[in-house]
Amino acid sequence: MLGGRAVEARPGETIASAMRSAGMIADAFLFLMDGRPVPMDTVLAEGASVKALKVASGG
Repeated sequence: MLGGRAVEARPGETIASAMRSAGMIADAFLFLMDGRPVPMDTVLAEGASVKALKVASGG
C-alpha cells in the first residue's frame, strides 16, 4: 500500500523499481516487510507485501 493505494510489482523487481513504475520517489519512503525496515534495493518475491511509510526531514 502506498498512500492508501496498492502498487503491484513483478516478482524479481526491486522496491525502488516498483516505486519508479508507480511514479513515486523511493527516497521519500521507509519500507517495511513483516514490520522490519528493508532497503529499497530489496528484490521482491512472489506474494511479498511491503508497507511504505512517507518520511519527512528538516533542519
